[in-house]
Amino acid sequence: MSLAVVTTVAGRRPHLARQLEGLQRQTRPADHLVIVRMDQQDVTVPPIAAEHVAVLDIPQQNGQLPLSAARNLGARATEAEQIVFLDVDCIPGASLVEAYAKALSQADGLVSGPLRYLEPDAVQDSWTEADLYRHSHQHPARPAPEPGEIVQDDRHELAWTTSLGINRRDFDRINGFDERFVGYGGEDTDFGIRAQAAGLGVWWSGDAVAFHQHHDTQSPPTRHLAAIVRNSALFKQIHGWYPMQGWLEEFRRRGLIDFDPAAGFLRLRPDR
Repeated sequence: MSLAVVTTVAGRRPHLARQLEGLQRQTRPADHLVIVRMDQQDVTVPPIAAEHVAVLDIPQQNGQLPLSAARNLGARATEAEQIVFLDVDCIPGASLVEAYAKALSQADGLVSGPLRYLEPDAVQDSWTEADLYRHSHQHPARPAPEPGEIVQDDRHELAWTTSLGINRRDFDRINGFDERFVGYGGEDTDFGIRAQAAGLGVWWSGDAVAFHQHHDTQSPPTRHLAAIVRNSALFKQIHGWYPMQGWLEEFRRRGLIDFDPAAGFLRLRPDR
């Protein structure tokens, strides 16, 4: 079966270059690579990253990244039977594509793999996968099966699009990502919950390892405040509960929002 890797990018060209290097080292190369640019900046793709490569453009929406629409555009630009979404800041382990192809041939639903977070400056010019393992740690909230294992689970909310595989038939069955989610937060949780509602399972492949490259972050991510509030309210309207409640509670504590989940009330403070 044919497999496509879809990645979306805005800035982050050094991260993308390392991801593409990782794709060149695969034990089983991707058949298609689709890069969706949300900034119209140049992209340089090595010739052997995949058999077929497409670079597509999608405009930002009022200064916000259209992540859902970009992933849909990438997935629908290829006829591959298996789709792997890989965030631009992730370096795929050498067996990631092969592992996803194997798991997706057995699983009816979502497949994800271990996500290891790299230390600052962990990736040097002549990096090896052994280096990445030595200078990274497994995300504590996510399952990490042993190599060779494919384990079924029921925690669809942990199947993040940071690194996620799905068969095209299942992607089409749930109609892709909801493009009403614009900007940061909520769209991948919505995707997982809708997959669950459609009867799709979630599996973890111990061989589909991705290494998350270090970059500056905020906790809570106040620069995405408006998008998180808007997307959380949309998610609540659709599913009846608020995602990202830890961040919402911290925003409330800092006086940035009014938030009462029991009453179903969420809004930016008028002075924000």
